[in-house]
Amino acid sequence: MLVPHSDLTVEGPRPMEGVARVDPTFVVENQQPEDPPPIKFTWKIENFTRFNVRKHYSEVFVVGGYEWQILIFPKGNNVDHLSMYLRVADSATLPYGWSSYAQFSLAVVNQINNKYTIRKGT
Repeated sequence: MLVPHSDLTVEGPRPMEGVARVDPTFVVENQQPEDPPPIKFTWKIENFTRFNVRKHYSEVFVVGGYEWQILIFPKGNNVDHLSMYLRVADSATLPYGWSSYAQFSLAVVNQINNKYTIRKGT
């Protein structure tokens, strides 16, 4: 589900969340893209500690007219801890050489102790 942050009403804990800003327009050299308003996507994973899969995808959500997903590797991707990525979900339908400027952050929310919640952005 994709809704503006101010309208987001989710009951209960929010174990994983991502915030994405995307400007899919063509940017002329030395021209800064305009930042669209931030959009928040929350992905709640039940029984995460019992996950026994190599990788897992979120549902598809749309930002900037493109489809995105969060991809996680619960046991890590060549590391010994959780790996999490933002990926273009519909890449096969996009033209060759397609690119987009995306500013986003991904967070893992610790339900027991918020002190261990981690947010990384780029």
